Amino acid sequence: MKIWIKILIGSILGVLLGVFLPGTEKAMELFSFVNRLVIQIGRYVVFPLVFFALVAGTYELKREKKIFRVYGRTILYLLLATAALIIVGMVTVLVFSPERIPIIVEQEQAIRLPGLKETLLGLFPENLFHVLVSPGSIMLPLVLFAFLLGLNLTFDLRITSPVVQLADSLNRIFYHINSLLCELFGFAMIVISAYFIMTVKQYELTLFKQMLIIIGIDAALIIFAVYPVLLYFLGGRQNPYKWLYAVIAPALTAFFSGDNYLSVVMLAKHGKENLGVPRRVGSAAYPLFAIFGRAGTALVASATFLLVLKSYSSLEITVAQVLWTLLFSLLISLTLGTVPGLGAYVALSTLCALYGRGLQEGYLILRPIAPLLISFGVLLDVLTSAFVSLLVSRHEQIAQDVDAYDFV
Repeated sequence: MKIWIKILIGSILGVLLGVFLPGTEKAMELFSFVNRLVIQIGRYVVFPLVFFALVAGTYELKREKKIFRVYGRTILYLLLATAALIIVGMVTVLVFSPERIPIIVEQEQAIRLPGLKETLLGLFPENLFHVLVSPGSIMLPLVLFAFLLGLNLTFDLRITSPVVQLADSLNRIFYHINSLLCELFGFAMIVISAYFIMTVKQYELTLFKQMLIIIGIDAALIIFAVYPVLLYFLGGRQNPYKWLYAVIAPALTAFFSGDNYLSVVMLAKHGKENLGVPRRVGSAAYPLFAIFGRAGTALVASATFLLVLKSYSSLEITVAQVLWTLLFSLLISLTLGTVPGLGAYVALSTLCALYGRGLQEGYLILRPIAPLLISFGVLLDVLTSAFVSLLVSRHEQIAQDVDAYDFV
């Protein structure tokens, strides 16, 4: 049975389970623990998989003299996609103008993003080997080390070839372990989707209906119209909806788990075997997008921030506020690598804190729909990563054409 069918069946069973199970305190506590456990099992090999793939992939790009083109295109598309999705999110909120949300007086400890000094110290620890045992939410130091290592394996092949072979061998081993996890992850999706539904059921969503409809329209427009059209005209005029079929499993995993790093696990498998993205592109694109390329999260954060701004003021939103939101949503999206599972909510709280003027705790009025906001953001993040990696591969003429019948 194909992986996407297992993931789909697991998701449907989990949704039904979540609908009918009572959301008692003991049930929520149990499902919360099991949900966390299966997500950590899914992410079990993501760091060694990313590390050795990036070492080998960077080496291959350096040998082929494509490293600047591939990384340049990837980073350019990352920034363009993030800016474009932010604009889409803000425009739809301004055009459809959802109703203001009543102010709720609550308190909550906001998650603090690492500052510049803290980030730089983490990137360059006193002992380089510390990056190999960094916390499971911090991938950037590991990615930088892997990139530098792969970059320096071409100076003398007589010396470096054993390291290249070791990195390639370990990458293939961890890829096979990852493939096994992907094959079995349909069972995990029962718990993940059930917990997601049980969490959403706890809140009354009527007040947020218009905002959720707007974000849903944005997601559908981007997934089924914008990306397919761009892929058709920029990626060789092939059937663009075959690409969507190829990423059903990563999309479902992203939406119900709300975890970017877990989605890298699925993308590594489906990117290679469905999309035909070679290792030397996927190894660069997937970690970069998981760390910096949070286009969907930025869309959700910017759109919801304008709603918070509107709810806290009786005045119309000004052009200056729109431009401020665009700029800081883009900047904040580049700093969310330490929160793979809470991106949209953390980005919104950070926007409120930076804006100040009484809005520091404004994000709390949207706490009831935080799981949905996070899920829509990660869904678009992951699909943007898959879209860009395929586009870069086709531009470099190194993408393999995989028949839909052979998709995993």
